[in-house]
Amino acid sequence: MINKLKCTFLFSTIFYLSIAMGAGVSNADTTDFEERRARGIAILGSLTGQADATKMAAKFEAENGALGSFALDFVLGDIWNRPGLSKRDRNLIVLTILATLHQTNQLSYYVPGGLNHGLTATEIREIMTHVAAYAGFPRALDAMAETNRILSKLGHAPENGKLSPAEKFSNAQRRERGAAVMAKLSGNPASDPDKVITAMAGKLGPLGAYGIDFAFGEVWARSELSRRDRSLLVVSVLTALGRTEELHIHVPAAIRHGVIKAELEELMLTAFAYAGAPLAVEGMHVVQELK
Repeated sequence: MINKLKCTFLFSTIFYLSIAMGAGVSNADTTDFEERRARGIAILGSLTGQADATKMAAKFEAENGALGSFALDFVLGDIWNRPGLSKRDRNLIVLTILATLHQTNQLSYYVPGGLNHGLTATEIREIMTHVAAYAGFPRALDAMAETNRILSKLGHAPENGKLSPAEKFSNAQRRERGAAVMAKLSGNPASDPDKVITAMAGKLGPLGAYGIDFAFGEVWARSELSRRDRSLLVVSVLTALGRTEELHIHVPAAIRHGVIKAELEELMLTAFAYAGAPLAVEGMHVVQELK
């Protein structure tokens, strides 16, 4: 246990230093600071849709002090400006983490940001739908309620005030769709869906059947987000919840769905800012195990 704690502490230290070095941070060079602040204000502007967010940034810093400074300069100026992940994908990851952690008040920045960074209103709502399967329905429903309020205010209210219900599938269809998703995710194709259930049932009992029929057969198989997007989403949820064992399943699955290792590293850097360093470090350990 002592050795593990020492290893984690050492990794954390290296992790922090690598972020600072990668972002070009220099305590002695005010030019670097000014560049970071300018980048942060630009991201704040793209999140909120303001052409010049300088006054908003000043007000934010005045209200939050050093915390506001770090949010502008490190989170927005450093992390958001890294080139290894598109702003669309980073926004998807942040929306997922906020919903997972039940930080619905912060959605007022990142739902508009999602639209500005290339996500559609349908995709943003689908993020909240998928979160239900991995972080629970209460958090997902609260996040969806706030998301709908913001989207409606921005002119993206559902037609006739109603969102479309889920498509209806028979039990056999759910099982077939779920087995197909599971086969791709696990990298172990099985022609017979019942064999997939049997393999899981020994360890999970009825949870295995519901996992395949609902989580995979209904949620994962929906077309509103790509499988690549859903992998980014699930890895984000698991990281924010500290579910390292499950990450060992879903990190390799993300690679099979088209996510590259560098993007997963960026996901963990984003989680550092939005879910905290310890969770990001644990997630980064799993990513670094990839060949």
